[in-house]
Amino acid sequence: MLYYTQMKWKRDKLIRYGALALVLVVTALSLLLWLLMRGDGRLEAGLSLPRTSPTVPPTPTATPAQLRVTPAPTVIRVQVPREYPPEALDLVADGRVLFTAQNAEEGQQAVERYLQETAQLGLGDDQRLIRAGFDQNLSLEAPSGRGKLLNLEEAVNTLKADESLLPIVRTVVRCVIEQGQVETVTQENARLAAGSRIYRTMGVYPYTLTYYETVYRGQAAFSEVKTNEFVVGQGKVDQLVENGSWAMEAASPEAGPEALSIEGFDPMWPVAGAISASFGMTDGGMRYGTEISADSVARVMAPEGGVVIYCGTRGDMGLVIDILHDETGCLSRIIGCQRPLVELYQRVKKGEQVAVLPEPPNDGRLVTIRYELLIHGLPENPEKYLPKM
Repeated sequence: MLYYTQMKWKRDKLIRYGALALVLVVTALSLLLWLLMRGDGRLEAGLSLPRTSPTVPPTPTATPAQLRVTPAPTVIRVQVPREYPPEALDLVADGRVLFTAQNAEEGQQAVERYLQETAQLGLGDDQRLIRAGFDQNLSLEAPSGRGKLLNLEEAVNTLKADESLLPIVRTVVRCVIEQGQVETVTQENARLAAGSRIYRTMGVYPYTLTYYETVYRGQAAFSEVKTNEFVVGQGKVDQLVENGSWAMEAASPEAGPEALSIEGFDPMWPVAGAISASFGMTDGGMRYGTEISADSVARVMAPEGGVVIYCGTRGDMGLVIDILHDETGCLSRIIGCQRPLVELYQRVKKGEQVAVLPEPPNDGRLVTIRYELLIHGLPENPEKYLPKM
């Protein structure tokens, strides 16, 4: 019985070990077969096996168009010139090198000359420069090798040739003048001879002056502001014209309209003599005064007290003396004397000597002057206001 039991135990043990060996052999054969299918000629354990088939190339994971080849970097060689003088400096505007100056003084002079010589270029007749400068930060720095070495004249010409290098910012004032309009008023005047015309007022045109300040950068204007506006004068005055309407009469003491009554005006004859021609029409022309012939030694006197408002020559009339008789609105005009004895704006009394008569022609004793009388600016017949000779 014991023998039978031992034999059975040995048989069972042999069966177990045989099964384990079979499992190991199958596992090894499976591993070998898997390695052969991959095409690998060696085992991890170091055993080499011959290849039975060629290796299949792997499928690419990207198309040729997607592949990039990075080029090798290009070496750039920068040569910095070394021929600058020891005191050379770059003129830099907002980080940009304009040129290299010989020294700091020439760099500053170039900018100043450029500003002075070009600041007023392009301005119109109605424009005036107020201020000029630059809106860029200018500096003189150590040479960087990027600027061209220039002398003073070359630097100024370079800046003037291209204003975009260093644009000048200018403030300019401009005056716009606007002229107003006036009307002409024409009216008839019965105290003025027909065919005659006088201008009471020549008209005053109102002017409006408007000032603008314009800022230019280079030649381009980029802002304009209205600063002031002024009206010149006291406003509009119409032009007043008077046309004569009374029929012109032949020269005589009675010619012309009826005499006016002027309070406080009592004139005397400016010179003692005889009437040689009266007020009125003579030989197709109008005479606006009375001509008096007198001895050359006679005194020429003020017909009434007043102020000398004109004393001098006037065209073909020769010497003319106008005396305004204060508030009466009357003016005495003496024409044809040789030399005045009064001055402009001098006050004279009635009967005061105001001039000297000319020398008589051909050794004669008589000379002729003309006396005109204007009342409120209109010529009147003097004989209607003077005492009878």
